[in-house]
Amino acid sequence: MSNEIISHKFRELLLPSLLIAMALNIASVVDASFVSTFLGHNAQAALQVLEPLVMLITIFEWLFGLGGQILALNKKAEFDEDGSNHYFTTSMLSTIVLSALILVACFLFKDALINLLHPTAGALHYVDAYSVYLFICFPIATILGVLCQFIRVDGQPNFASGVIIVVNIINIILDYLFLGVFHMGIEGASLAMLIGYVVGALCILKYHFDSKRTFKFVLSKLKFMSWVISTIEIIKIGLPGASMGFFNVLLIYFMNLIVSGVLGELGLDIFNVCVSALLIISILIMGFAETLSSIVPIYYAQNDFYNLNHIVRNSVIITLVCAVAFTVFLLVYPDGLLMFFKLHQVPNDALVENAIRIYSLAFIPMAFSTMLLFYYEGIERTVESGIITIISEFLGPLMFTYLLFPYIGITSVWLSFPLGFILSLVAVAIYVRIVERNQSEYSGLFFIRKGLIEKTRNYTLESKNDDEKSEMFNHLESLDVDKLSIETLDKIINTIFDSNNQKVHVEVLLIDYDDKITINLKDEGKREVMKDIEKSFSQDNLKVSEVLGFNNIEYVINMD
Repeated sequence: MSNEIISHKFRELLLPSLLIAMALNIASVVDASFVSTFLGHNAQAALQVLEPLVMLITIFEWLFGLGGQILALNKKAEFDEDGSNHYFTTSMLSTIVLSALILVACFLFKDALINLLHPTAGALHYVDAYSVYLFICFPIATILGVLCQFIRVDGQPNFASGVIIVVNIINIILDYLFLGVFHMGIEGASLAMLIGYVVGALCILKYHFDSKRTFKFVLSKLKFMSWVISTIEIIKIGLPGASMGFFNVLLIYFMNLIVSGVLGELGLDIFNVCVSALLIISILIMGFAETLSSIVPIYYAQNDFYNLNHIVRNSVIITLVCAVAFTVFLLVYPDGLLMFFKLHQVPNDALVENAIRIYSLAFIPMAFSTMLLFYYEGIERTVESGIITIISEFLGPLMFTYLLFPYIGITSVWLSFPLGFILSLVAVAIYVRIVERNQSEYSGLFFIRKGLIEKTRNYTLESKNDDEKSEMFNHLESLDVDKLSIETLDKIINTIFDSNNQKVHVEVLLIDYDDKITINLKDEGKREVMKDIEKSFSQDNLKVSEVLGFNNIEYVINMD
């Protein structure tokens, strides 16, 4: 047995996922660096004041991008193409409508919105100037982010990543030109971001005209009530991830009030560097987490716990190692980050360094809690993901700040973040143990179905004469499967290898459900082979589809 196909698919999806996470995070980091360099710390403080609005893009991308993607992929796993297209259409339409409404609301109530953010006197002018292009950018960036989520899992991850690269390169180049060369002020940083996303949106139109895409926008088949009901379904699935962004918006808003009230613009500058550090490590963590959430629905729905265990374990280990490395770097050399934001020589530099060191302790528990959250979202365990979100992104940090502030002052703010993540892990572990007692078929934090593990076999075939195929047939014979069914399976496998000139791996999942045996075959070979198999074999117990860019065949042997 090997994990060739799932490992290759994970690597293929990871780069686009990293770049999509970068698109949502790197613009804030780059803007903060250029703004602090060319305009000073009052302007950087303005960016921190506006951070809650910037994070709204993340909320919608998770809400409709990941939520819709999970439901659409589940339908693909069930061989329901119409259902998959229905959720794709619903996700995109809901994104367009709601982001447009928010754009209108931002301009109609601009002054009230800025006052609600409570900018300091020194940052007010910069907040007002930056917000204009930010508001215009909001629907464009949101629609682009949601659509890239679907393109990434539709066999075109390189195209999705290419668009994101273009957006970020344009943004970085124009940031330097508008601020450093043309001296356009903070409006230049905002305009650079807008132009980058407009170019990205034009590039993404290619997907609409691509005949190879499997997600189709079928607005003509979408009725109003079905749109509303499906939107609610998508929100329900995407809410844990999106609420992570929503609660983070609220948390940053309240923390902004605390640090600006105690330290003024310096407090906002310090907090902006802390948030930027979190955004940097989040690029990696969110890349792995979102890749995991794209693969988990397919393999969990098919009860393939062997491959799930492999990919989840590797993802957790890699993210934890990277989080530890970044934490150690900031603990030993915080000036390495502070120099990037021109804060390494400000007064009270010991206060600034102390804040960075303490805040960096959040990265390790954050890595594990984020992976768990997106895994739970992928298997539609909304309560468990909700527990992590509410505690780690809102209640935990606020509670610890309130409890510790009388004793350690402003240090309580930085310390509350790692404590909040740790508390969320403890709480979800306790809840999972309670669920295990009531639902005995599940085992552990990842809800593995105990009764199926021993009845499951995984095989990876490299040729039609592979020894593993003989081992698989021997196992089927031991289960009293009739010879005709075994011969049919052999013909399906031979067709795949013959049509691809042997240059393909076929991953086989075999599960004994007592009354039936389900055999799922995945390969990354030619798409047209599936059509040949559909024509050549009975449709009563065989289904085919394309999922995540690979061929997916389900062959069911009834044992009655």
